[in-house]
Amino acid sequence: MEKKPIIKRQRKGIELIRTGRGYSPGELREAGLNSLVIARSRGITVDVLRKTIHSENVEQLKPIVREVLEPRRTKSKKRSRKTTKEEKAEHQK
Repeated sequence: MEKKPIIKRQRKGIELIRTGRGYSPGELREAGLNSLVIARSRGITVDVLRKTIHSENVEQLKPIVREVLEPRRTKSKKRSRKTTKEEKAEHQK
């Protein structure tokens, strides 16, 4: 399960930290995901009203973004490897 984003605010000089509704678009961009549509379709919550970028949230997002973007890359590589192995087997016969 995905971790919730952190929201920081100050009240009377005291810093308050709470969980947020979603990650800001700036945090998604810094983590390497530029499309809000892809983020929402993959289950990452996005709060477009937030403008702040917290480094803790970016660090939480980086492994999630890697998981979101990796399957596309690995599928194409696996297909090409299988075809080359099959071609080698056919050439040996």
